[in-house]
Amino acid sequence: MFDTGKCFKITGLTLLLMFVALSPIQAREVVVTVTDMAGQPLEGAVVSLAVGTTEWSPRSMNEAAVMDQVGMQFLPRVLAINTGDYVSFPNSDNVRHHVYSFSEPKVFEIKLYADAPKEPLQFDKPGIVVLGCNIHDGMLGYLYVTEPGYVSGTTDKKGNLRLQTNGHISGARIWHERLSVIETELVELSEKGIAAFESGENTYLVTIDPEVPAPDAAPEKPSPTGFGNTMRR
Repeated sequence: MFDTGKCFKITGLTLLLMFVALSPIQAREVVVTVTDMAGQPLEGAVVSLAVGTTEWSPRSMNEAAVMDQVGMQFLPRVLAINTGDYVSFPNSDNVRHHVYSFSEPKVFEIKLYADAPKEPLQFDKPGIVVLGCNIHDGMLGYLYVTEPGYVSGTTDKKGNLRLQTNGHISGARIWHERLSVIETELVELSEKGIAAFESGENTYLVTIDPEVPAPDAAPEKPSPTGFGNTMRR
C-alpha cells in the first residue's frame, strides 16, 4: 500500500486535467497536462486515478516492461507499471552496471552485468521504487507500481498524458520526483478535492508546490582512468 499519510499542501505547480467523455457508457479518455509554476511542462509526473475496478492483467515474464540503461542513465527515468508486472533491466551501455533498490515495495540488486539479466523481476507490491547503480552514483530512476483499483500514466516531454479509463473517478494521486526530498511522497486528492479544482466543463486545474529544484540533467561521464572505465565490457 502507498503511504499517503504525508501529502503536500496544494500551492504552486499547475496540473491540468481534462476529462473527455467518449460516451456515457464507453471508456473515457483522460488527458492530463502537467506544468510548473512558470507554465513549463513537467516530464515524468505520474497521475494515478482511482477507478474502483481495473481489468488489466499483470505483465508476464515474456511481456515484461523495460527499464533500459542508456548513456549511463535509466531510460525511461520514470516508468509506471501495474502491481504484479515484470520489468526487464537491459544494459545498452558499453560499461557494466549494478542496479539496486532499497525501497520498501521491492528490495533487490542485480550485480555487475552487461547486456541483460537472465530474467526480469516481478514487482508485486504497490509503491514507488527508487533505482540506483552501485557503480555510477549519477544514475537515478523510478518505478511507480500502481495499486489495484487505479490506472496510472507518466507525462511526456510536453507534460502530456492520456489515459483510458472505465467507470467513475473517485480520487487521484499525483507524484513527481521534485515534490519532496523524500522521493516517495505524493499528493492525494479525494473526489471532493478534484471537484473543488474544476475550472471548466470536464477540466480541472490543480496547483501544488515542488520542494526540490530541477536537477542537473547532464549525464555522468566515465573517468578515463577511474573505476567506471575499468568496468567496460
